[in-house]
Amino acid sequence: MRTLILLSVSACFGQRLEIGAKVGVPVTEAFETDAFFQIGFGHGATSATRRYTVGPMVGIRLPRGFSVTLDLLYKRLGFDELTKTSGVLLAHTRTVVNSWEFPVLGQFRVLHAPAVSPYVEAGVSFRSISGIATITEQPLFFPGVPVTRSTGKSSTPLNNRSPHGIAVGLGAEIRVGFMRIAPGFRYTRWGVDRNIDSTLHSNQNQGEVLLGITF
Repeated sequence: MRTLILLSVSACFGQRLEIGAKVGVPVTEAFETDAFFQIGFGHGATSATRRYTVGPMVGIRLPRGFSVTLDLLYKRLGFDELTKTSGVLLAHTRTVVNSWEFPVLGQFRVLHAPAVSPYVEAGVSFRSISGIATITEQPLFFPGVPVTRSTGKSSTPLNNRSPHGIAVGLGAEIRVGFMRIAPGFRYTRWGVDRNIDSTLHSNQNQGEVLLGITF
């Protein structure tokens, strides 16, 4: 019993809380899109996601090179839906939304070098959306004039997205004074969308280059 108490106390003293931020660039599209045009008539979609990721993070450093991190990452997602007839654009709807991701990952630093420590990470990730907004134009009848502009929580492709996935990554932690800078790459495999639409659905494969700064 005394040994267990001593080990528990040692583990507690080995923990250290870290706070910081992460910025990054997605290397994959958030949506998979396709078009079904027959003799110039049909419906199609294209991705219009902005290329950045940003948000705060917190971590708990454990003994023996292990740590646990929690990120709160923000992205601005979007897509365009097009309707054509005889090659003429009848309607164009752009949908934009705020996307929030919550990865909870365990990290292991492979080496304990004084300046640079490579690491690997794995865990689960959750996501949610807010602030759905759409603008619809009919350029044939109302060129340059938005026909409808709406906000709310209704968007079939977005509401059908899988809310969870698994994430793995690798990188290196670089010590610069009292800071730690950690460039790395992270891959997330999201679950399958509900009621998947072959024309427009979220991409299950997500890759990002991330840069973390902690204190």
